[in-house]
Amino acid sequence: MRSLIFSMFLLGFGLLAGCSVALGPIEACGNGVIEDGEQCDGANLGGETCVSLGQPSGTLACTSGCGFDITGCTGSNPVCGNGVVEGSEQCDGSNLNGQSCVTQGYMGGSLTCTSGCAFDTSGCGDIPEICSDGADNDGDGEIDCEDSDCFGDPACDGENEYDCHNGLDDDGDGLTDCDDPDCAGSPACSASGCGDGNIQAPEACDGDDLGGKTCMILGYEAGELACTSLCGFDVSGCSNVESPHVGELIHVPGGTFQRDATATNLSTVSAFRMSKYEITRAQWVAVTGWADPSDTENSSGMDDPVQTVNWYHIISFCNKLSLREGLTPVYSVSGVNFSTLAFEQIPINYDAAWTAATANWAANGYRLPTEMEWMWAAMGADLANPGATNRTGWAKAFAGSTGTNSLDDYAVHSYGTSGTAPVGSKLDNELGFHDLSGNVWEHVWDRYEETYPIGPLTNYRGPTSGTSRVLRGGSWDFYPQHCAVSARYPAAPHERGYNSGFRVVRP
Repeated sequence: MRSLIFSMFLLGFGLLAGCSVALGPIEACGNGVIEDGEQCDGANLGGETCVSLGQPSGTLACTSGCGFDITGCTGSNPVCGNGVVEGSEQCDGSNLNGQSCVTQGYMGGSLTCTSGCAFDTSGCGDIPEICSDGADNDGDGEIDCEDSDCFGDPACDGENEYDCHNGLDDDGDGLTDCDDPDCAGSPACSASGCGDGNIQAPEACDGDDLGGKTCMILGYEAGELACTSLCGFDVSGCSNVESPHVGELIHVPGGTFQRDATATNLSTVSAFRMSKYEITRAQWVAVTGWADPSDTENSSGMDDPVQTVNWYHIISFCNKLSLREGLTPVYSVSGVNFSTLAFEQIPINYDAAWTAATANWAANGYRLPTEMEWMWAAMGADLANPGATNRTGWAKAFAGSTGTNSLDDYAVHSYGTSGTAPVGSKLDNELGFHDLSGNVWEHVWDRYEETYPIGPLTNYRGPTSGTSRVLRGGSWDFYPQHCAVSARYPAAPHERGYNSGFRVVRP
């Protein structure tokens, strides 16, 4: 049996894409023997095949970095019209490969497939305006922050009248809207009607008139919403959701952000709530009733993040937590009853049914964050960079970085440490999240792909094929550069490591 330590492919930071790493450097890759951290070695595939890894057929290979190469598993002769998406096909008949008008960058509508197995977007609705690319995306003659579609978009803070009434503390200085000096001179803040008790564009509220809005409607658990003297929302009296099992769930406002070095690669996410801390060993036991699976030699106690759990274990925890709190579970696995599921029934080897788990995105239960949601939260919803047309939060050295503060104050990191630390031991980022960088790598929902799709994405949930899932944020035994907001790893869904854990999200 291969080691339970993760075998993952390191990307960037001066190393060749595709090289495999484990929890420490691999020194014997290439000797034909599968050792700790290696998935394969040369012609030795450890008995695995394309089929055993969930692919329909083909030839499995091993990379020079001792990781599986499944590029030969998809087949070289796709048959358009057989209902199976193969090779270069985007779709096949009614099989849209999990895509929709929204994932293709449109507001909505009906995506179909041509007879040549390519997407037909003629039935899709409007393309949304991208509020920071200098283009008239929706063809209405208005660009960026001049377009009413960008009302309230964080990218427009300080650039147009709307942002100064979005009810958010965009730059994290404790001031919202026109109370903030950043809005000085904004047309929104000189509206002659502010103070007359009637909401007039671009006011969010006026006196006691909140336009029907409450803390809960804005995504908070409870509290008293108020209106500032300059007709913007005051959310200081609102409070976050508190789970009886995993603690505070921080409200993350929806927004649009740049996800990589290409300025036009923008991602939009809807508002969500995410646990303030990584799930702890104590919480794992209390929610599931299962024994703590963590490697205690690399943990200081029960308040440390749970680890040595795989992706299958984690989606099981999410469903167990949903059932505990009377919510609708998100995840489904063919043949699995999560109400009675025992820990021993969860696979620790590759399992096709578990790998093909589906998510009900309309459910109100707990789930893993998507990669884009995780990134947006780690960026602090880009509160430190409001209004920029080339938003750079994706390039932060760590979650909470200002460019001058110290990583050591925010993240448990680097080889040579004794293991994980209690959650919340380090400082939080702009939104109040702890340990988004360091302590343990965090699992997300998305399957892994080496590069993201190009162009605008809305509520992107990753590719619809592939076996590996994405890890984010770095860990206690990895170097500082892996704490970067942009750092990511692929991990096989069945493998466990003493340096990986997770946190949860719900609507």
